[in-house]
Amino acid sequence: MPVSGRKYRTLTEDNGRLLAENAQLLRDLATANAILAARNDLIQVLSARPQAQPVRPLGVGYVPAADLRASEDARAILADRLDELQQANMSLPGVAA
Repeated sequence: MPVSGRKYRTLTEDNGRLLAENAQLLRDLATANAILAARNDLIQVLSARPQAQPVRPLGVGYVPAADLRASEDARAILADRLDELQQANMSLPGVAA
């Protein structure tokens, strides 16, 4: 069934708008997937850490150097992941810088 010029233009504009919306949704989905992947990586890193052995409190005794290093490493990993997540969140539409 033939379509008039006006109807064709309207359909073409609607098509273009829908394609642009789909492209934006795909970008949003990619961002959400990146955030989830970063979260999963963080969970995996934290789960892989050896469990700390119970030690006496600082006021009563000592904390083994290995536990202190593990704590500092975990803190550095968390800080890196937090930076990544904050950057990903800032790239979401509607989030002001």
